[in-house]
Amino acid sequence: MPALKPAEIGSFLAKPDPALRAILIYGPDSGLVSERADKLADACGVDTTDPFATIRLDADTAAADRNRLLDEAFTVAMFGGDRLIRVSGQTRRNLAEAVKPLLKQKLENAWVLIEAGDLKKGTALRNLFEKSPNGAAIPCYLDEGRALDELIAEELTGKGYAINRELSAYLKQFLGGDRMASRNELRKLALYAGNETEITREHITAIVGDASTIDFDEVLDSVSAGEMTALEDQIGRLLEQGMAADMLLLNALRHFQALHEMRGRIDTERLSAKAAVDGARPPVFWKRKDRLIRILSRLNTGQLERILGRLHQAGFEARANPELGAAIAGTCLLAVVLEARQPS
Repeated sequence: MPALKPAEIGSFLAKPDPALRAILIYGPDSGLVSERADKLADACGVDTTDPFATIRLDADTAAADRNRLLDEAFTVAMFGGDRLIRVSGQTRRNLAEAVKPLLKQKLENAWVLIEAGDLKKGTALRNLFEKSPNGAAIPCYLDEGRALDELIAEELTGKGYAINRELSAYLKQFLGGDRMASRNELRKLALYAGNETEITREHITAIVGDASTIDFDEVLDSVSAGEMTALEDQIGRLLEQGMAADMLLLNALRHFQALHEMRGRIDTERLSAKAAVDGARPPVFWKRKDRLIRILSRLNTGQLERILGRLHQAGFEARANPELGAAIAGTCLLAVVLEARQPS
């Protein structure tokens, strides 16, 4: 069916149509893609903690075997009930060919969620879902305007904090690049305000904005450069300060997905590293550009794909085993640093 309209998405996420069990979630806002996929996974009624009921597949794995998705979708759950097959990550293979036989049949005992990046109109994968009577497509574009108002209402006013229209407009200039990052900034603002129920400009200036984002970006840039000190000092400090391990891994995943996309443009469009960084969307903060150029000149596509695979798996394991999350994140990021230190 055609891509869902913005007004239709909320109700579909809350109660997905059982006639449309194959769902593509795509768009440039990877945080929103992940958030909506999580909501759908919860709404499907499948036990996401049961490894026999919920299957996580990397997009490259799914694309490599054209029958894998179909086989998983029609496998009967060991203890009855529906199964959930969730596909995420990037691939250079033709994922559409693996999805095509799946969409030709109506699913009855399984849900298939596919998380993808920014798919232009006419892209094969997007076309398949938009033209199939058995599938749904959910676009995820960068938050702006009304969507940001709703996010602020959900995270601030809905939790008892007052913010006037002028300050809300001021706050929105720091939000919108990525849903997950925007939500985290609002939660951090509420935590900082504490028992003061009215948000002030001083609150926003003190805790929200580019400085906090850039600091975390710098940590991830250090990991990408293979700097062991970033792992030993900064990552440990972030975990000690209360950052959830799965959130840390998710942010690292988004960071390396962006690097993978830029590296892909270098390889396929014959761009220089500088041109790829300059053309990145959302734009790269100017202080980071030179360092990212050096990182992209060093890391090749194979290394980035191995790193993405590790981060996908570790993120899933950290969510499934929160008590071991810090250890899982530390082990994974150590492997990432060591991979980044290898000559390309």
